[in-house]
Amino acid sequence: MKSIFKKILAVLAPFILSYNLQADEQSELKSRFLNKIDEIIVIVENKNITKEQRNADIVKSISPMFDFELMAKLSLGSTWKELSASDAKRFVELYVERMKQSYSAKIDAYEGEKVEINKIQQPKSNRMAFFTDLVGKEEKLEIVYKFHKPSQSIQGKEDWLVYDVEILGVSILKTDRAQFKEFLRTKSIGELMDALAKQS
Repeated sequence: MKSIFKKILAVLAPFILSYNLQADEQSELKSRFLNKIDEIIVIVENKNITKEQRNADIVKSISPMFDFELMAKLSLGSTWKELSASDAKRFVELYVERMKQSYSAKIDAYEGEKVEINKIQQPKSNRMAFFTDLVGKEEKLEIVYKFHKPSQSIQGKEDWLVYDVEILGVSILKTDRAQFKEFLRTKSIGELMDALAKQS
């Protein structure tokens, strides 16, 4: 009987170990994510800096946790492969600037909302999703942050990186990809970058 019990434990051991490692990673990332939120709120509530400085500070704060290059790459689809190294670098810079402009408008409307994490999913060892609510005085806004863990560490980046954000079920990445694809049906990638540059 003891022999059978030992065999069962031996079979289950890798799964138990894997579960514990996942739980530790989730707990660690959750802590870093909430600390980052607190850091951003401090910046937003600082009335002694200009709007431009505020946005620059926020981008500097979130950059280690966001994989902007991957987001820019995925938003372009197959067109990304056609870019030269210099054009790829320029597109990432324009993409980040576009996101900064988008977030700036949302931050302007900030009225003390709180972020609550409702659920964490880890469908794969290198994928994790935080289901959060942005809780205001009268309503909640569901936001899902999707993380991936690169196989190799990236200089200046954390080990888990946001590659997409869903707001009320709408993926920023999919929305950008659809808009860029539609634009590129009739125009070139150069014209797309010029259009993004004019928006910034």
